[in-house]
Amino acid sequence: MELLIKIILQVAGGLGMFLYGMDVMSKSFQEIAGNRLREIIHKMTSNTFRGILVGTFITAIIQSSSVTTVMVVGFINASLMTLRQAIGIILGANIGATAIGWILAFKITEYGIPIMGIGAFVFLFSKNQKRKKRALIFIGLGLIFLGLTLMKNGIDPLKDMPQFIDFFQVFSAESYRGVIMSAITGAAVTSILQSSSATVGITMALATQGLIIPKTAVALVLGGNIGTTITAYLASLNTRSDAKRAAYAHILIKIVGVSLILPFFYGYASIIGRLTPPEKNVSEYIALFHTLFNIGNTIIFLPFINLLIKFLNKIGSNKKESDIGSYVTEKLYQFPLAALEKSRLEIGQMITRFRDDLYIFRSLIKRELPSDKSILLFEGEKYQDEKKDSIFKNLTGLLHSTDSKDILKSIRLLLLLADTMESLGDYAASLGKIYKKTINNKLVLPQNFINQIDFYHEKIIVSLENLEKITMNPNMQEIINEKKICQDTATALEFVDPLKNVDYPEHIFMEILSKYRRINRHVLFMLVSLQEEIKLQMS
Repeated sequence: MELLIKIILQVAGGLGMFLYGMDVMSKSFQEIAGNRLREIIHKMTSNTFRGILVGTFITAIIQSSSVTTVMVVGFINASLMTLRQAIGIILGANIGATAIGWILAFKITEYGIPIMGIGAFVFLFSKNQKRKKRALIFIGLGLIFLGLTLMKNGIDPLKDMPQFIDFFQVFSAESYRGVIMSAITGAAVTSILQSSSATVGITMALATQGLIIPKTAVALVLGGNIGTTITAYLASLNTRSDAKRAAYAHILIKIVGVSLILPFFYGYASIIGRLTPPEKNVSEYIALFHTLFNIGNTIIFLPFINLLIKFLNKIGSNKKESDIGSYVTEKLYQFPLAALEKSRLEIGQMITRFRDDLYIFRSLIKRELPSDKSILLFEGEKYQDEKKDSIFKNLTGLLHSTDSKDILKSIRLLLLLADTMESLGDYAASLGKIYKKTINNKLVLPQNFINQIDFYHEKIIVSLENLEKITMNPNMQEIINEKKICQDTATALEFVDPLKNVDYPEHIFMEILSKYRRINRHVLFMLVSLQEEIKLQMS
C-alpha cells in the first residue's frame, strides 16, 4: 500500500510538472511570437493550403493545438477570420500538435534539470526582458522533460506487480475490442487533462516501461486526438454560430479520421512498424504513427472542405446575429492576441465609418444629397461612442487577465486610438451642425470654396485610408511617409482663421476647413502614437 501511494504521488507530481511546463512554454512562445503571429494572420487569405501552413506553424511554436483552436474560435467570434480559414488552420494545428511527440521521442529527457537550470539562471540574473521570456521557454521545456522522467520512474515498479499487468491487459490492442477500448480511454484521459500532449507523454512513459504494447500505445494516442477537441468546444459556448461551427469542424475532423483508420488499424500499425520498429524505439514509433495519421487525415479532408462548410452551415442558429461589438469577449482572454485584434478591427471600423461620414458631409455641402441625410452625421457620432465603449470593455477586461508588459503597452495604445476616434466622431456631428447653418440661412457656397473643400477633403480621406491600414499592421516606414503628408496638409491649412472678420459665406468656409485641420491633427496624433508603439517593441 505504501509503495502504491508513493507511485501515485510521483506520477501525479510528474504529470503536474509536465502540464505546468507545457503551460509556461506555450505562454512564453505566445508573448515572443505575438506580433509575428498577428502579421501572419493578416497576410492569410481564404487559401486553405496557406491556412494549413499557418496552423501547423503556430501550433508547432506554441506547442498546443488546444491554444490554437481556442484562438481560432476567438478570432471567428471577433469576425477576424472566416470559417474556411478556420478549417484550414484547424487541419494544420492537428499536424503541428504532433511536434511534441518528436520532442519527447528524442532521448534528451535526462537533460531536463540542466535545461531548466540554465533557463532559471538567465531568468533570475538577466535584466533584458526578451531574454527573460526566452529563458522561460527553456524552463518550461526542462519541466516537461523532468515531469516525463518522474512519470517514467514512478511507473517503473508497476511492471513487477501482477495485478497491474492484468489491469493493463484489459486495454491491450491485440483485438479490435481492445483497440476501441484503448481509443475511448485515450479520449477520456485527454478530455480530463485537456491536453493531447499529456496523453502522448503518459502513453510514451507506459510504453517505454513495457506496461502496454506498442499497438495499445498508438490506439490511446488515436483516442487522444478526439479528446483534445473538448477545449475548443468549451471555448465555443456562448459564441457566434460560426465560432461554434469551427469547434464542430474540429470534432468532426477528428472523429471521422479516427473512424476511417480503425478498420485498417493493424495494417497501418504494421506499416509504421516497418518504418520505425517499436522494439528499437517505441517513442519514435508512437510519434511517427501520430504524425502520419494527422497528415493523412488532412489530405483526406482537403477535397471535401466545401462539402464540410455546407454541412456546418446547416448546423446552429439561423437567427440574425448582433453587431460585432456585442459579441461575448470573455473567451478571447484565453488568447490575448485575439482580444487585441478584435479591438484593432473595431478601431478600423471606426475609421471607415468616419471616412464615410466625411463623404456624406461633402455630398451634402455640394447639394448632391437630400438634407435629411444629415442625420447620418449625428448617428455617426453615436456609432463612435458605442464602438469606444465596446473597445474599452474588451480591453479593460483583458487588463485583469494578463501581466505581460507588451500586451499592456498594446492595450494602452488601442485605448488611446479608440478615444481619439471617439473625438473624431464629435467632428462629424460638428460638420452636421455647420451644414444645418447653411440650410437655415439658405446659403450655397461659391464654387471656388467648394473646390478647396474638395482638395483638402481628398487629402484627409487618403490619410484616413492609410491610417486604417497602418492601425491593422503598423509599419515604421509607412508611418513616417504618412506623417509627412499630414504635416504638409497642416502647413497648407495655416491660413485658416474662423474668427477672421469676413463675410458669412467665407466664415462658413473657414469653419469647415478649421474642422478639417483638427481632423488632420488627430490623424497625425494617432500616427505618432503608432510610431511610439513600434519603438517600444524594438527597445
